[in-house]
Amino acid sequence: MCGICGIYNYRDGEPVSQTTIRDMTAAMVHRGPDDDGFHFAGALGLGMRRLSIIDLEGGAQPIASEAGTHVTVCNGEIYNFRELRAELAAHGHIFRTRSDTEALVHAYEQWGFAFLTRLNGMFGLALWDAAERTLVLARDPYGIKPLYYHDTGGTIRFASEIKSLLCDPAVPRAVDPLGLDLYLSFSYVPSPRTAFAGIHRLPPGYALVCTPRGCALRRYHIAAPTAMDSRDEAALVEELRELIAAAVRRQMVADVPVGALLSGGVDSTTTATLMARLAEQPIDTFTVGFAGHHRLDETAYARATARRLGSRHHDIVISADEYVGFLPRAVWYLEDLVATDSTLAYSRVCELAATTVKVVLTGQGADEPFAGYPRHLGERYGWLLRGAPPALLDGVARVLVARLPRNERLKRAVRSLGTRDPLARMVAVWTVVDAEQKGRLYAPGLQPHDEPELPTALWGAEVSHLDGLSQMLYMDSRLSLADNLLLYGDKLAMAVSLEARVPLLDLELMRFVERVPAALKIRGRTQKYLLRKAVSAWVPEEVLRRKKIPFQSPLDAWLRSDLTTQVRELLLDREAATAHYFSASVVDQMIRQHVAGREDHKRVLLDLIVFELWHQQFIRASSARLRSTILPVSPGVRKGNV
Repeated sequence: MCGICGIYNYRDGEPVSQTTIRDMTAAMVHRGPDDDGFHFAGALGLGMRRLSIIDLEGGAQPIASEAGTHVTVCNGEIYNFRELRAELAAHGHIFRTRSDTEALVHAYEQWGFAFLTRLNGMFGLALWDAAERTLVLARDPYGIKPLYYHDTGGTIRFASEIKSLLCDPAVPRAVDPLGLDLYLSFSYVPSPRTAFAGIHRLPPGYALVCTPRGCALRRYHIAAPTAMDSRDEAALVEELRELIAAAVRRQMVADVPVGALLSGGVDSTTTATLMARLAEQPIDTFTVGFAGHHRLDETAYARATARRLGSRHHDIVISADEYVGFLPRAVWYLEDLVATDSTLAYSRVCELAATTVKVVLTGQGADEPFAGYPRHLGERYGWLLRGAPPALLDGVARVLVARLPRNERLKRAVRSLGTRDPLARMVAVWTVVDAEQKGRLYAPGLQPHDEPELPTALWGAEVSHLDGLSQMLYMDSRLSLADNLLLYGDKLAMAVSLEARVPLLDLELMRFVERVPAALKIRGRTQKYLLRKAVSAWVPEEVLRRKKIPFQSPLDAWLRSDLTTQVRELLLDREAATAHYFSASVVDQMIRQHVAGREDHKRVLLDLIVFELWHQQFIRASSARLRSTILPVSPGVRKGNV
């Protein structure tokens, strides 16, 4: 796990500034406190910070091929590197290290651009081909690792983190109006945009290829699902079981201790159970809970699982007071606009884990491809209502919305019922602030005249042959998962120099999962049906039956009590960015309605809070402060043992 960055003056060939590359690299020291490395070749400069996980002594980056004509830096892990090394050695390639990263330069020499299709891992990588004067940037197929870039038409700058790009004075610090508009819609900014004007994020499964002629996006991972064959359910369960076990085994490979983030749910219990079976000694497990909010607290369930596994268990309890101090720090490390109330819980459990291990495996990523969210249940059976006359649907929607003012999620689901196109319907379900609400929320003249491209545009055509649920799962796995949950999963773990791996998004496993028919993902009211059948060999029945507890903070209650004063002071200050972009009277009304319990505005209010803190730190902040500021880990992590 690392942070990578670089500059390539691909048009004029002018030498890059080594000072700038070193500044960009230093801004990511939290991603790689163990080492740094650089490669300068005239118009090209590469930098990296390393968190040593595999081949601690010999795996320093950048890594070059035998002749030195190909050089790479990589953030992430290549899990099938041993198989690749064996195949490449058979072709005559000579390896100097045991590192997974070294396989990249040899694979490129052997297979060219197609080498990306052979990688099973999580990565944001850069590979320099000196002979062709070509720079290849690539992000893994499911977007587990981020990679950002700024292209002027003559110079490409790239980095694992936006704050690294902003160390270069040539990169402007300005709000992208369309990025902000997308953020209001979805509470995150889908790739390839970000909230920063001129800064883009590589979409999952894409590469950016830069030559003296220019830069072009290329899709290298195309996984349009094909129909699964006619094997019976028992055979599919057994194959899925083998794929999950193989994925966990692959992702436990490390030369440092590996632990597990453990909740009371099916996914993390599956991962931790398999790890405990495969490990030669007891594993470390980590859990977070909430003071005074037992509905969201899973510490008792996690402790019970830890006792069953014989793990060394650690947990931490957090409160509303911590949220006030935590959020500015989280926004700093998240960099882009991401408003998810689970960030506090995730950040604190990562801090706890980082005191003991350098790598953790998580259960993240199963809900999207296996259909674990309420919206998936609605899509599976929505056809029962969508056949009704539009006038009737509109009437039902108005009645339900009026009678259930606090159920924000149900409102979105009901409003999507009259939408016939599956892709448009899923966008409606995802949308937190719709066009009508934006019209009221924006300050006069601030709403963009142009409509941003829908996030489904990159992948929509290749799944149009699928049923509605399969289309939604495919999109979820490349949009809300990649640019929201996995983004904060990467940023907040790396903020404390912790590598977080997601075995349930293993490439071989996902190739199988995305071919499983919808009827085996939701059976009756049972969600993640085939997954539950497969893991029943490892997970106790009481865990399988337990109602899903969302991994989030009790933000709704906090906004109506502990945090009310702070929110009003932050958002309604005359000098606030919120007061410039949005209507103060509408924001004030939303706060009052939420506190009174008349409406559920927690999602929109969190959007505005995060935007205000982000604007203060990244848009108003001076470039000198941005280059020098690395916020400290929040103090007071307490450990408890079972």
